[in-house]
Amino acid sequence: MATSTITFLPSRLNQAPVVFRGMTGREVALAAGTGFAMGLIPGTVAAFAFGIAMVPTCGALGAGAVVWFGGGVLRRLRRGRPETWLYRRIAWSLALRGFASRHRFITQSAIYGTRRYASMRAKRRAQPASSTQFQSTQPTQKIRKGSGS
Repeated sequence: MATSTITFLPSRLNQAPVVFRGMTGREVALAAGTGFAMGLIPGTVAAFAFGIAMVPTCGALGAGAVVWFGGGVLRRLRRGRPETWLYRRIAWSLALRGFASRHRFITQSAIYGTRRYASMRAKRRAQPASSTQFQSTQPTQKIRKGSGS
Protein backbone atom coordinates (compact mmCIF):
# COMPACT_ATOMS: atom_id res chain seq x y z
CA MET A 1 0.00 0.00 0.00
CA ALA A 2 1.41 3.40 -1.01
CA THR A 3 1.85 6.15 1.54
CA SER A 4 0.54 9.64 0.88
CA THR A 5 3.57 11.44 2.39
CA ILE A 6 6.82 12.31 0.71
CA THR A 7 9.67 10.39 2.30
CA PHE A 8 12.42 12.27 0.48
CA LEU A 9 12.36 16.03 0.02
CA PRO A 10 15.15 17.33 -2.24
CA SER A 11 17.21 20.17 -0.84
CA ARG A 12 16.99 22.14 -4.09
CA LEU A 13 13.19 22.23 -3.98
CA ASN A 14 13.01 25.56 -2.13
CA GLN A 15 15.85 27.27 -3.99
CA ALA A 16 15.07 30.25 -6.18
CA PRO A 17 15.07 29.28 -9.85
CA VAL A 18 17.66 30.62 -12.25
CA VAL A 19 16.02 33.23 -14.44
CA PHE A 20 18.64 34.78 -16.69
CA ARG A 21 22.39 34.29 -17.20
CA GLY A 22 22.80 32.31 -14.00
CA MET A 23 21.05 34.86 -11.78
CA THR A 24 17.87 34.47 -9.77
CA GLY A 25 14.97 36.90 -10.07
CA ARG A 26 16.12 38.96 -7.11
CA GLU A 27 19.65 39.19 -8.50
CA VAL A 28 18.37 40.26 -11.92
CA ALA A 29 16.31 42.99 -10.23
CA LEU A 30 19.30 44.08 -8.14
CA ALA A 31 21.57 44.19 -11.20
CA ALA A 32 18.95 46.04 -13.26
CA GLY A 33 18.37 48.61 -10.52
CA THR A 34 22.10 49.19 -10.11
CA GLY A 35 22.56 49.54 -13.86
CA PHE A 36 19.61 51.90 -14.14
CA ALA A 37 21.04 54.11 -11.39
CA MET A 38 24.44 54.07 -13.10
CA GLY A 39 22.83 54.93 -16.45
CA LEU A 40 21.06 57.99 -15.00
CA ILE A 41 24.37 59.82 -14.59
CA PRO A 42 25.32 59.94 -18.28
CA GLY A 43 21.63 60.34 -19.10
CA THR A 44 21.42 63.62 -17.23
CA VAL A 45 24.52 64.89 -19.01
CA ALA A 46 23.12 63.83 -22.40
CA ALA A 47 19.76 65.42 -21.54
CA PHE A 48 21.29 68.89 -21.91
CA ALA A 49 22.36 68.13 -25.50
CA PHE A 50 19.58 65.84 -26.80
CA GLY A 51 16.56 66.37 -24.56
CA ILE A 52 15.01 64.97 -21.42
CA ALA A 53 14.25 61.60 -23.06
CA MET A 54 17.91 60.64 -22.76
CA VAL A 55 17.63 60.18 -18.97
CA PRO A 56 15.40 57.06 -19.01
CA THR A 57 16.98 55.85 -22.26
CA CYS A 58 20.48 55.81 -20.79
CA GLY A 59 19.06 54.30 -17.59
CA ALA A 60 17.51 51.43 -19.53
CA LEU A 61 20.69 50.90 -21.54
CA GLY A 62 22.72 50.84 -18.32
CA ALA A 63 20.33 48.31 -16.77
CA GLY A 64 20.56 46.06 -19.81
CA ALA A 65 24.34 46.27 -19.93
CA VAL A 66 24.78 45.45 -16.26
CA VAL A 67 22.34 42.53 -16.44
CA TRP A 68 23.97 41.14 -19.58
CA PHE A 69 27.64 41.56 -18.68
CA GLY A 70 27.24 41.45 -14.91
CA GLY A 71 25.44 38.11 -15.13
CA GLY A 72 28.54 36.39 -16.44
CA VAL A 73 30.75 38.02 -13.84
CA LEU A 74 28.34 37.21 -11.03
CA ARG A 75 28.06 33.61 -12.18
CA ARG A 76 31.85 33.21 -11.93
CA LEU A 77 31.98 34.91 -8.54
CA ARG A 78 29.16 32.84 -7.06
CA ARG A 79 30.36 29.46 -8.29
CA GLY A 80 30.54 27.05 -5.36
CA ARG A 81 29.22 29.53 -2.80
CA PRO A 82 25.89 29.45 -0.95
CA GLU A 83 22.81 31.23 -2.27
CA THR A 84 22.98 34.04 0.27
CA TRP A 85 26.60 34.88 -0.54
CA LEU A 86 25.79 37.96 -2.66
CA TYR A 87 23.49 39.53 -0.09
CA ARG A 88 25.90 38.86 2.78
CA ARG A 89 28.76 40.30 0.71
CA ILE A 90 26.80 43.48 0.00
CA ALA A 91 25.84 43.85 3.67
CA TRP A 92 29.45 43.29 4.73
CA SER A 93 30.69 45.93 2.27
CA LEU A 94 28.12 48.40 3.59
CA ALA A 95 29.18 47.62 7.16
CA LEU A 96 32.82 48.33 6.31
CA ARG A 97 31.83 51.74 4.97
CA GLY A 98 29.66 52.57 8.00
CA PHE A 99 26.22 52.21 6.35
CA ALA A 100 25.15 49.14 8.35
CA SER A 101 25.72 47.80 11.83
CA ARG A 102 29.25 46.52 12.34
CA HIS A 103 28.36 44.23 15.24
CA ARG A 104 26.92 41.63 12.86
CA PHE A 105 30.17 41.16 10.91
CA ILE A 106 33.83 40.64 11.64
CA THR A 107 35.32 43.80 10.19
CA GLN A 108 38.75 43.80 11.85
CA SER A 109 41.54 41.27 11.81
CA ALA A 110 44.21 40.88 14.44
CA ILE A 111 46.61 38.32 15.84
CA TYR A 112 45.70 37.20 19.30
CA GLY A 113 48.00 35.45 21.74
CA THR A 114 47.16 33.08 24.52
CA ARG A 115 48.67 33.06 27.97
CA ARG A 116 50.00 29.60 27.43
CA TYR A 117 51.99 30.73 24.43
CA ALA A 118 53.35 33.73 26.32
CA SER A 119 54.39 31.55 29.28
CA MET A 120 56.12 29.09 26.95
CA ARG A 121 58.03 31.97 25.42
CA ALA A 122 59.11 33.14 28.88
CA LYS A 123 60.31 29.63 29.76
CA ARG A 124 62.41 29.51 26.62
CA ARG A 125 64.05 32.82 27.50
CA ALA A 126 64.87 31.57 30.98
CA GLN A 127 66.75 28.52 29.68
CA PRO A 128 70.52 28.76 29.17
CA ALA A 129 71.67 29.61 25.67
CA SER A 130 73.42 26.26 25.12
CA SER A 131 70.21 24.27 25.53
CA THR A 132 68.23 26.42 23.11
CA GLN A 133 70.71 26.03 20.26
CA PHE A 134 69.93 23.50 17.61
CA GLN A 135 71.46 20.07 18.03
CA SER A 136 73.60 18.65 15.29
CA THR A 137 71.78 16.21 13.07
CA GLN A 138 74.86 14.01 12.57
CA PRO A 139 75.39 11.22 15.10
CA THR A 140 78.28 11.63 17.49
CA GLN A 141 80.50 8.77 18.65
CA LYS A 142 81.06 8.22 22.31
CA ILE A 143 84.63 7.57 23.34
CA ARG A 144 85.02 5.05 26.11
CA LYS A 145 87.68 5.51 28.64
CA GLY A 146 89.92 2.62 29.29
CA SER A 147 89.67 0.99 25.89
CA GLY A 148 92.88 0.03 24.14
CA SER A 149 92.25 1.66 20.83
